Amino acid sequence: MGRMLVGIIGVFILMMLFPMMMTACHEIQTDDRTDSGLACTADPMDVVLTTALWNDDTGSVISAVDSEGNVLAATAYVSATKTLTVTGWVTPATTCTIVYETDALTSFTGFGAIVGISPMLLWMAFIGGFLYSIYSGVKGLKGGF
Repeated sequence: MGRMLVGIIGVFILMMLFPMMMTACHEIQTDDRTDSGLACTADPMDVVLTTALWNDDTGSVISAVDSEGNVLAATAYVSATKTLTVTGWVTPATTCTIVYETDALTSFTGFGAIVGISPMLLWMAFIGGFLYSIYSGVKGLKGGF
């Protein structure tokens, strides 16, 4: 009975902790980069980033503001040229600052894929252990009747 209870509690704890594990893996995979002083004089405006966006996704843009403090929206990205299209520019702004995520594991070939899949592997191992604990608890109860 004790093993079964431990297994059930373990599954619930694991489900609550899984988002933290995913966040930690994302933090390992990415670095934040700031490009400031980029020319912004039109709406929309194409700006060339120093480093490629993580996963070539505009969702990796953390913030974009022009020199007047107006918030810009990232609408498109061309990975071949590292060109990001931003909108929301307001006169008299002349420059903008983009804060974005980049791949932190570029120099570690293949490590990004391992970090990406590790939460699933850990979750499967833990859930297997907890399910085994529940199974052995039920099996122990069966013998007691």
